[in-house]
Amino acid sequence: MPLGRARRLDLRDHAGGVIYRQQYVRCGKATCKKCPPAGPGHGPYWYGFYWDYRQRTHSFYVGKQLPAGVEPLVERGPADEAVDLELSGQ
Repeated sequence: MPLGRARRLDLRDHAGGVIYRQQYVRCGKATCKKCPPAGPGHGPYWYGFYWDYRQRTHSFYVGKQLPAGVEPLVERGPADEAVDLELSGQ
């Protein structure tokens, strides 16, 4: 199952916006059946990523659900671009 991604651009604190991504985490216990190699890990959990004025990446934990006002990103591939060109008559 692919992990989700989302973006929020209306934050005043972070000029470039925040990118949200789902990630699995490891607990570190040797006998855990969810962590690799037995499974993908715990989660997936949402994390937010943003860049500061020095172009350094910062991240923060969001939780199991996305916050209100965040829209999931839909990734577009080359096939989608071909359909757009066909619809526009080019």
